[in-house]
Amino acid sequence: MSSSLHESKAAADLSKLFYDFLPGSGGRSWKGHVTFETIAIRSGVGEFWTGGSKEPAVARLLEQTLKHRRDRFEELVLSIVAEGIKYRRSKKNEVCEAEVVAINRVIKEIGFKFPDLWDPRFLASLGRDPTPLPAERTTSQCYAPAPSGVIQSELPSLRSEFYQLVGMSDRQAAGFALEKLLKRLFDLFDLNPHASFRLTGEQIDGTFVLDHETYLLEAKWETKPVNEAALLVFRGKIEGKSGFTRGLFLSINGFSPDALTAITRGKQPSFILADGSDLSPVFEQAIRFDDLLRHKVRNLAETGEMLTRAKPF
Repeated sequence: MSSSLHESKAAADLSKLFYDFLPGSGGRSWKGHVTFETIAIRSGVGEFWTGGSKEPAVARLLEQTLKHRRDRFEELVLSIVAEGIKYRRSKKNEVCEAEVVAINRVIKEIGFKFPDLWDPRFLASLGRDPTPLPAERTTSQCYAPAPSGVIQSELPSLRSEFYQLVGMSDRQAAGFALEKLLKRLFDLFDLNPHASFRLTGEQIDGTFVLDHETYLLEAKWETKPVNEAALLVFRGKIEGKSGFTRGLFLSINGFSPDALTAITRGKQPSFILADGSDLSPVFEQAIRFDDLLRHKVRNLAETGEMLTRAKPF
């Protein structure tokens, strides 16, 4: 791989790692408002900030700085990290050690090593990611800003409420309660859930964000496993939004075998499936909820299977 292509790849990897560190835009007149653009200007490479979609814009900024102003690259990176720490702290989403370690790894691959980012005291001052990063993941981030202690303290309450819902005679009320419980679960793992809303007569149970991708969510708790018709309706909702919309269909009592076969016949699946047996190990703290979803998404991409189980840690 040529040097230029190697650095282009590094810039792309760094742009993913830096994505949540700062906003991509904002009013220049806003006092104290720091964005990737203001950092670029402050670092003397403002001409390389093109704006537009944030991730490719950050990649271009880094790549052009490496190509034309290598002497400003260290200041640019250190400024992004320093301001990103402050910005993320204001959002209660602390930058963690694993993120900076991953940033250091990418930077080292292109021949740089910035002592400030390797300082053991600095690294020790950052939050720790309680979930080990998979060995095959080339870029990393803190997927759960909520401290592990918060998750451990909140999950028993959610587990207790969930099991109480199982015995409720009013299933409609149980469904409404489940919706609120799920929102708290998604909040706990920083999945940015939005509650129910209507779109031209459709009922969408909600949306959430996983690794910068937006997912439609539909949750059902019916007495029988969900059939093909419900899955077809959900697929139509997803396809009616955009070509890159994804989805999660959660059925507490599972899915009929015919539904699982029919929904993939003739079409590529655009959503993942989960049921009550997926939630139990989450509530029992045997596996993180966000990692469970990542496992399902990856398995769908690799095998085409919409319903798969993740082994507890």
